[in-house]
Amino acid sequence: MAVSISRGMVRKDGRAVPVVPSPYKSSFDGNQPKILVMHFTYGSSAASSAEWFRSKQNPGSSAHVVIDRDGSIIQCVSFEECAWHAGASSWRDRHGNRLEGLNRHSFGIELSNWGYLQKSASGWRSYTGAPIADPVLAQHKNGNPDETPGLIGWEPYPAEQIDAAVEVARAIVDAYGVDEIVGHDDIAPTRKWDPGPAFDMQKFRAQVLGDDRSSNDSDTLSVIVDEGLNLRSGPSTEFPTVSLLARGTLLQPLERRGRWLLVSVMKNGVPFSTGWVHGAYVA
Repeated sequence: MAVSISRGMVRKDGRAVPVVPSPYKSSFDGNQPKILVMHFTYGSSAASSAEWFRSKQNPGSSAHVVIDRDGSIIQCVSFEECAWHAGASSWRDRHGNRLEGLNRHSFGIELSNWGYLQKSASGWRSYTGAPIADPVLAQHKNGNPDETPGLIGWEPYPAEQIDAAVEVARAIVDAYGVDEIVGHDDIAPTRKWDPGPAFDMQKFRAQVLGDDRSSNDSDTLSVIVDEGLNLRSGPSTEFPTVSLLARGTLLQPLERRGRWLLVSVMKNGVPFSTGWVHGAYVA
């Protein structure tokens, strides 16, 4: 699949992708966005989300593109225009600039995904009752949406969808010089949970920005204390323990806050859960 952007519009294998235009857009007011924000739709399909983005019942939200679980792409707003995807948000970019209201400073990609799930007697389901097989069990780095501690289910992202997102993101980088990729949960941490712990942000950034260390063992840490290490829901001992990690447990670091690390706990080479550990007890 070859994806490119011409005059703000996405082309796949030389042809324009389907367009469902959203009226919820504005001008960048002379800004050249250098940030890409990743989202999940909390919905069933790219088509339904794109229709919502142009609905008169929509209070005013949109995104530049929506990518479905099978990798198909729908464009809703030209990349030459500002989509309303970020809402109330703030971020200090990699150049040290404090940005408020990220709509004017970023592009937005929505991935069709139910996000956080609800536990039922028969397994994990979306809020609409759709059953989700093999969910990722993790606690969100900002705290779970229902404010409960511990692991909850999140819909996994299919490989076809991630591959398409990588291609679109690379095209955005090529066309506009984007140099930073964040989640909605990074720029609005008190109210948003997308793209969530099922989305491997570290690997995605590496694939898109050209520094692919996703299979480099030097990025993996392990627990080095015999008595085990507490995996916590937040970056201090005041947060509850999610689980006790045995010596030798492999961890993939995602974020650092002081001496605390947000990590993915690896199981058979795949992220299994997330939480915070103190950096003094891993190497």
